[in-house]
Parts: sequence; structure tokens; C-alpha cells
Amino acid sequence: MKILREPLVHFLLLGAVLFLIFGLTNQAGTISSDQRVVVSVGRIEQLATVFGKTWQRPPTNEELKGLIDDFVLEEVYYRQAVAMGIDRDDTIIRRRLRQKLEFLTDDVFSLVEPTDGELAAYLADNQEKFRTSATYTFRQVYVNPEKHGENTEAYVAEQLELLRSGKAHGGDASLLPESFDHDSRQVIDGTFGMGFSGELDKLSIGEWQGPVRSGLGIHLVRLAARTEGRLPELAEIRSVVQREWSNEKRIANRRKMNDRLLEDYEVIIEWPEEKVAGQIFGEAERS
Repeated sequence: MKILREPLVHFLLLGAVLFLIFGLTNQAGTISSDQRVVVSVGRIEQLATVFGKTWQRPPTNEELKGLIDDFVLEEVYYRQAVAMGIDRDDTIIRRRLRQKLEFLTDDVFSLVEPTDGELAAYLADNQEKFRTSATYTFRQVYVNPEKHGENTEAYVAEQLELLRSGKAHGGDASLLPESFDHDSRQVIDGTFGMGFSGELDKLSIGEWQGPVRSGLGIHLVRLAARTEGRLPELAEIRSVVQREWSNEKRIANRRKMNDRLLEDYEVIIEWPEEKVAGQIFGEAERS
């Protein structure tokens, strides 16, 4: 919807979420004094729906009554626990409530849809994130320097000459594949070690060349094809770009929400005395 793309609407959404949060907070003090527990039609339908998804059938009348009775007890226990202050200073409960509030705000902001212009600008500003990898097609012959010692250089030259002349070649046994077919830079570097694909970028296509060194040893390489990485058009990867854009906006909105909530509080941090603090941080560094 076009209206969801307007910056003013984003601001109003933030205000609405804060209003909802503060409204729920202000009402929290009246919950424990309300002795009525109302099980609405909507709540009953929700209980029946959850049961149906779990057991793949609707509940019987007796089972539905049991679900309602359990919900009532849960509500009564919750109110009593809050009235007694049991929820205070409980790390698990505090963390769960924070997560629930964060999910609420994230759901509200997920309604905002970007325009094609916003996505195009985001793609242009984050090209490396969306650029496709270069791919390589080549054969390689492995030479183990530890096996040939001082004769390694001569052995490499001999093998390279045999390869270029089309004659049989030896090379040394290894677990490395002999050939690669349109494999990405990530696959190549994952196999031979970081930077090996960069060495392939320096080779010409169609002839045996080397030595090319890796963390595993020495390689003689015949590069058959190399495709350069490219930045796809927005139409090709729109869903991917939108997902990344939305995630970045979610993080930014979460940061704004945090800042807005903190505005209403005075935060006082009572640091331990210097000696105690040094002991705390010293133990943290040693652990």
C-alpha cells in the first residue's frame, strides 16, 4: 500500500506503538484489583484452534471445557503472582516480556513496504552484499613440496612441460578434486585456502600455468573458463533486497524505540568501588 511508504506514516506508527505500550503499562495496576475473569468468544475460538492444530481435530465439548478451565486458572494464578510481586527480579520473566514487546513493535513496522526507488537505492549502496560471485572452470595437478624437497622446482618445471606438450603427467596423490566446473569463489577458497581464487584471476585461459601456490602445496592449473561476478538487476533479486532492507529498517526502528523508551527514565549506574571493579573485570578477562 502506498500510504505505508510515507515517512510520516512511519513516525505515526512509532507513536501508535508507544501509545499502546504506555496504555498497557498504565492499565497494569488495575488488573489485580479486577476480580472478574472474562473468557471471550475470541479466546474460546483461539483455544479451540490451537487444540485443533496440535491434535489435528476439533476438541470435544468436555475437552473444550477443560481448556477454558485451565485458561481461567492460568489467568488467576498470573494475577495472584503479579499481586504478590513474584514476577519482579526474575530474569527469565523479564527477558520474556522484553522479547514479547520487541516482537510487537517488529510486527507493526513489518507493515511498512518499501518503494522500488528505496530498494534500488539500497541495492546501489550495498552492492557487495548482492554481487554474484565469480565462477571458475579449471583442472589442477597437485605437487607436494615435502615429497620432492630441494628438487621441487625442477619437478614442477618438468610436469608443466609435460602438460603443455600433451604428454602423460604424474603429479602427487591428494584428496583434492582434479577438476572444477563453474564453482564459485567461496567454493574454491574453501577448498584450497583463502586467496586461491585471486591467483586464478591472474591466469590466462586455455593453457597450463604455474606454479600456483596454496596452503596445501603447489598446483599446475589449466583455466578453461572464468565468469566475472556481477550486480544483478533489482527485478532479479527484489525479494532478497527487500528482505535485507526490511531487516535493516527493523534494526533501525528498534534502536529508535530503545532511545524513545529511555527518554522517560533516569538511568543511574552505581559502579562498585575501584578495587572491587578491578577484581570483577580481572576475573572476566581471565575467564
